[in-house]
Amino acid sequence: MPSLDTCYIVREAVFVRQFSTENAINLVQLKYFCGVIETGSITRTAAKMNVAQTALGIQIRNLEDELGVALLDRHSRGVTSTDAGNLLYDHAKDILSRVDSAQREVRRMSGKGFVSLTLGVTPSIMRLVGDNILVDLEKNVSGVQLGLVEEFSFLQMRLLADGALSCALTYEDVSGTTLSKRALLEEDLMFLSAPDDTPEGDTITFREVLNSQLALTSREDVIFRLIDQMAERLGLKLNASYEVQSIRAVKDLVAKGVAQTVMPFGAAKGELQKGKLKGRLIVAPTVTRTLLFVHRPEFESHLCSASFRAFIDRICDQLIEAEGPTMRRL
Repeated sequence: MPSLDTCYIVREAVFVRQFSTENAINLVQLKYFCGVIETGSITRTAAKMNVAQTALGIQIRNLEDELGVALLDRHSRGVTSTDAGNLLYDHAKDILSRVDSAQREVRRMSGKGFVSLTLGVTPSIMRLVGDNILVDLEKNVSGVQLGLVEEFSFLQMRLLADGALSCALTYEDVSGTTLSKRALLEEDLMFLSAPDDTPEGDTITFREVLNSQLALTSREDVIFRLIDQMAERLGLKLNASYEVQSIRAVKDLVAKGVAQTVMPFGAAKGELQKGKLKGRLIVAPTVTRTLLFVHRPEFESHLCSASFRAFIDRICDQLIEAEGPTMRRL
């Protein structure tokens, strides 16, 4: 019969084992937490990670309970990190990066040549071809597991800098960065208005665009900066009536006749086809943007392979087919 001391030690060991499995911080919590910090929104992070908002919120709360400190300041506009949250974020990024590196190295030793990549795509690209990207990759590119992240081009740059993205289909200028790039397509932007708020004709001059009640997304967004730079070059001034960091909200304002906007065809394809919005090409001069494929240098061997380049080219083919004459190869 064991002594009392032995029984105590056994019970203590059981307690420690239960505590470590039920309460310890796990990688899923760290991934969710980093996602929330990077988007500034639990709602957006839940949508990106394909998880219920309630479940994600519970994981963050559990993380805070485990550490005994608030990691997020919650407010009506979203969330921001506390000092403790900033500290955990730095450690979490390092931990996740190390785990990812370990997985790649071990898999490389197994001879499978497997690599996990994350591709950033803009909202308009996701709407047009998002469903087909992963299916195409699985069929035609071996040894690569790909995750998709939908984000504005300027936010993609931050994720690439942080290592959260491996590569991106972006309209952002990457000059002066260490990112490798390949120019793919050129796209004409469209002026969108409500059907009953549109003069006759299929085109509108750039000067007329500036004189309208424009609703645009963030000043950091590529389209806002393109219009602003073009206006300045012509000695004109951009005065946006509304600035809304939501494509859906901008389209709602336009559909109600409250404002007009400038967008790519892909961002409003459904509304245009259903007659909820009217689109016209901008002329004198045209407003165009260039689609680039960019990637971090450490993924050069995987992303510049013949099979992956062909995969990107097929995405371009689908975009051209979907957008028609507003998009063309470079």
